[in-house]
Amino acid sequence: MIKRLSFSSLFLIGLSAVLYASKVDTVNVFSPSMQKEIKTVVIIPDAYLQETEFPVLYLLHGYSDNYGGWVNKVPAVKELADWHNMIIVCPDGAYGSWYFDSPVDPAFKFETFVSKELVDWVDKNYKTVRKREGRAITGLSMGGHGGLYLGFRHQDVYGA
Repeated sequence: MIKRLSFSSLFLIGLSAVLYASKVDTVNVFSPSMQKEIKTVVIIPDAYLQETEFPVLYLLHGYSDNYGGWVNKVPAVKELADWHNMIIVCPDGAYGSWYFDSPVDPAFKFETFVSKELVDWVDKNYKTVRKREGRAITGLSMGGHGGLYLGFRHQDVYGA
């Protein structure tokens, strides 16, 4: 009985790994406006090899977090890429950038990075729907602010 239960448990664990086989990459994206590399997590759905284009969700982290916050604290985010057949991009927004271009500090150009440089880089390096209808932006806390701020200011880039 115990052997059968153990086998069943291992089978289910293996099956869940196959069902949610999204790929998580951590990449460095160069920002010309800030003259530095920005770490970014890119989650690719399992269907990436079969389909031609995928919508992209830009998922922004909160205050004092970083690019790895979503995959480390909410591991189920990887499953969302598979469930919805979309690419999820989690850029580093620094400790407290609020995702805008600072009028005081030229090292903080996160609006330009996320809404121009990163979108261009993702479209160039991945099979994406390269129009506003294929892009959404959201986040948590500071990232929620960034999602609303950037979504309203760049309606030509993001459809939602």
